[in-house]
Amino acid sequence: MDCTIIKIKESIKLERNKNIFDKIGSLIPGYRGYANRDSRRNCDKLLRNKIADEILKNESLINVRLKKEVKNKNFDILQEIEEYRKSLNTLSEKVRYAPYGESTFFSDNQIKEDALQKIYQFDHKLFSLLNDSKDKLVEMSIQELDGYVTSISLLINERNSYIKEFK
Repeated sequence: MDCTIIKIKESIKLERNKNIFDKIGSLIPGYRGYANRDSRRNCDKLLRNKIADEILKNESLINVRLKKEVKNKNFDILQEIEEYRKSLNTLSEKVRYAPYGESTFFSDNQIKEDALQKIYQFDHKLFSLLNDSKDKLVEMSIQELDGYVTSISLLINERNSYIKEFK
């Protein structure tokens, strides 16, 4: 597993305190699988929230760009930039509120380690794209901004399509 992905997972990992029910449950056959699925659901939700937050950070940089263009009286491109800002907001919501935990992604036997690795690679590409571009976002041309938002959308759709293959 890629070192960066491990760091991402560790930074958003939800640590559960073992309560009495978990201790008793560990004695019940099948409970461990249930607890693992529950943990995967929580990790998936945290990962989606982290990605959505990164997209929102980039959206706020687009707001800075909008203010800059207003200040410089470049009113002719405001509408285009606003469309990209809206697109980022929509993508953030698409990631944050996508259904999780309902597909075979969380069952015991469906996704093998290599397929899970590919999903992590999608996440890594998305994080890299979001982080690598944030310093340039305010200065991007309209064409670069279009390519940037399109790339984010394609990665999200590609990841979601890949996961749907396992339903």
